[in-house]
Amino acid sequence: MNASVRKLGALMGKDVTDMLKNPTMIVCIVMPVAFVLLYRYIMGNVGGSMGMMGGADMGADADMETVEGLITYVLLNTALCMTIGMTSSAMLVYGLAEEKEKHTLRTLMLANVSAEQIMLARGLVTLVVTAVVEALCFFVSGAPMHLFAPYMAIGVLGALPIILLSLVLGLASRDQMTAGLYSVPILLVVIAPMLSGFSPMLGDIARFLPTGGAASLLRLATEGALFGSEAVLPLAVTAAWIVLGLVVFKLLYRKLATDN
Repeated sequence: MNASVRKLGALMGKDVTDMLKNPTMIVCIVMPVAFVLLYRYIMGNVGGSMGMMGGADMGADADMETVEGLITYVLLNTALCMTIGMTSSAMLVYGLAEEKEKHTLRTLMLANVSAEQIMLARGLVTLVVTAVVEALCFFVSGAPMHLFAPYMAIGVLGALPIILLSLVLGLASRDQMTAGLYSVPILLVVIAPMLSGFSPMLGDIARFLPTGGAASLLRLATEGALFGSEAVLPLAVTAAWIVLGLVVFKLLYRKLATDN
């Protein structure tokens, strides 16, 4: 047991070191924070303009609260989708593809490291980095602190199915060029809830996508209705994608990890 824990710790340390040495991984970490900063600047200007036009009556105050709540949701939803799309997905797919390209996975397995340990270490590191980036995005967004705990819980929960699916796609990638091809569809699926406001049809579809449940839960959190009956469906959608990700990973990871 102790040997397994030490081996897992060593693998996680290697993954963190490799991540910090790779410029692509650094970009995947920085981009979500940069996008939230950009959106905050744009949304702040919009909110400020509406406040100047609204006057000081009670109706205007209510309208401003609605606008501020909407801005908070847009910023946090952008942070959630961009972080999961770039950190949980793109970083994981590219990282595993690079290891396959350099035959690192095969070398580790020949050194008496199991495929389960390699995938667990990579998944845990990705989940921790995702949580850290989500926290950075939250503080950059300027959202109210009472939303921090629900936002982080929703962010981690929403990242789980994407991490599982990205592990499979990373193992299926022969090299980083193939990883680029595979990462685009999953990135589009992840950020779909961020774009759902542009089309009612897209919104109806996005709510059933892997991050759609998390985005719906986030909206309920900003409205103060996270623990109501409306949260049941998005929770069920997220749970279903986690189960599906586990099934797909369990069926395919061993074959993909050894086929190189």
